[in-house]
Amino acid sequence: MSNTKIFERSERVAGLAWGVHAPFRQYMQRMPDGRMSARDGAEILATEETFFPVDSATSGELRFTGSLEFVGHHGMLAVTVRHPWLQRHDDQWHVSVIDPFDPAARMPFVVVDFEDETTGTTRLTEAGTDLFMGNYSEHMLFDPVRIVWAEQDEE
Repeated sequence: MSNTKIFERSERVAGLAWGVHAPFRQYMQRMPDGRMSARDGAEILATEETFFPVDSATSGELRFTGSLEFVGHHGMLAVTVRHPWLQRHDDQWHVSVIDPFDPAARMPFVVVDFEDETTGTTRLTEAGTDLFMGNYSEHMLFDPVRIVWAEQDEE
């Protein structure tokens, strides 16, 4: 998808819907103390995707707000997707998140290959593997991302 397709209508973007990774969500649900919670304006949808509201749009990126936290194994397992941004670098889209190891930096979490101006497949980045302590390999398919357009709510 070209760089301009989303940004031609960026003022109409309501948010980002993303389930992150269904097998990981299912693993967390099987855990006796596993929990998944949306915070800071994000919400978990009936589709099991998390909706991250749009914060701002600039040339080359869409910034979303909110967090999704996964916690289990008495706190020994903790993965947080905080303030995802959809960013384009060169010819590749990424979803980046606040780096949990350096909160002043951003981590490219997944690469996004858009099928159209709404939906894109995602693949885990090398940096993203660190969030899962190497249990998921680089390039592993994660859940698709979906741009939520404001006009969808008006129909």
